[in-house]
Amino acid sequence: MDRQVSLPGRRVILFGHQNLQNSILIGYIHQRTNVDCQLVNVPEWQAEWSQYPCRTLALIDAECARPEKLHDLLDEIHEQSLDIKVALFNVAKGHPAERFIAWPMVNGLFYRDTSQQQLSKGILGLFEGEYWLPRELLGKYLEKTRHKPRKMPSTSTQLTRRERQILRLTATGATNIEIAEKLNVSMHTVKTHIYNLFKKIGAANRIQAVNWAKEYMEELLQEPVE
Repeated sequence: MDRQVSLPGRRVILFGHQNLQNSILIGYIHQRTNVDCQLVNVPEWQAEWSQYPCRTLALIDAECARPEKLHDLLDEIHEQSLDIKVALFNVAKGHPAERFIAWPMVNGLFYRDTSQQQLSKGILGLFEGEYWLPRELLGKYLEKTRHKPRKMPSTSTQLTRRERQILRLTATGATNIEIAEKLNVSMHTVKTHIYNLFKKIGAANRIQAVNWAKEYMEELLQEPVE
């Protein structure tokens, strides 16, 4: 059979034991997804992989190492500046690896009873930005992590456009002089707006004002200053 042409810019790095089962698995994945697969029996990120950036899926066998070693591997992957997604497979229900879905780049988890066909389908979905997590596991995770949102104080809706601009600039560490230059207003005007702003939100200084914005108006800190 002729070898298929692999999809450019995609790869699967499978961390698992060098055994017949995993060898067959990577062959099946390549056949069904047309993505190049590499089997690695040491659960460590290799520096050479970072020299050839592409969309990468780290497919980790939950039984290839102790949970603490898998944690170290996830830590190494998290530190990379590449586009890397992670999926764990061969996971027994109740295995400590279930807790790894809390990591931001872990988008997939497949239990032991997952078929090779379903795993291959999930891999394609992960490359498209989908999440492949067991519904029951995801439900339990949401139950543990969700909390009642803090109510935004009414004062936040009473801030003027100029006060919002000044609060945003204050969060960047800008001085009154720098704020005046940025907004093309006088120092007296800046001081007046700061006084009114602090009074509305109950802040005594810049630090308290910035902390207030982080707690109640996080989206404000992302706004560009016009």
